[in-house]
This record gives sequence, C-alpha cells and structure tokens, in this order.
Amino acid sequence: AVVSTQSTGAQLLGVGDFYYELGVQIVEVCLATRPINGGLITMEELCLRLEKSSGKTRKDIRSDDINRAIAKLAVLGDGFTVVKVGKQQLVQSVPGELSMDHTTAL
Repeated sequence: AVVSTQSTGAQLLGVGDFYYELGVQIVEVCLATRPINGGLITMEELCLRLEKSSGKTRKDIRSDDINRAIAKLAVLGDGFTVVKVGKQQLVQSVPGELSMDHTTAL
C-alpha cells in the first residue's frame, strides 16, 4: 500500500506541503491586516510579513511562490487574487470587484 506524505489540506488543494502551508500563512496575514488595508496588501509587504511570521526569519519566500500559492487557493473560492497596478502587484483578499473606495485609493 502506498502511504501519502501530504496533508489532507494539501491534497485538497492539489499542492505539496510548502504551498499549502504558504497558502495558510497568506490567508492569516491577509485576514490580520484587512482592518488596516481594506483587503489590499502589496506583494512586498506580504513577503516581509510572511518572512517574519514563521518562528525564524525566512528569506526564501518570493513573489513567484506567493502567486503560485494564491492560484492554488482558487479552488476554495473567489477570495484571493493578485492585481497588477502599474509596476506593483497587490494581493486582494476580498471577494469580487474593487469598491469605489479601493479604486479611489489606487
């Protein structure tokens, strides 16, 4: 019998443990900062917060990893997307279209 080493959540998302764990951390950071930023966080700030969120400082998280993890989160519904504004990437953690408040801020 073959024994899977992936967690149930990783199997659900169709990803390995690294992207599953990163996806969970992205959700946690986005939910924690939503009252401050209204559900829009720059990719740079998200990277910094993710690097600090694990017990030890991680320097191996790149925006490419975040993009991949967010793409995998799509199976859970329409809550997390990456929006490009000019040269900057923003992670949107609120479902649907941007409100007028967000559009004005951009």
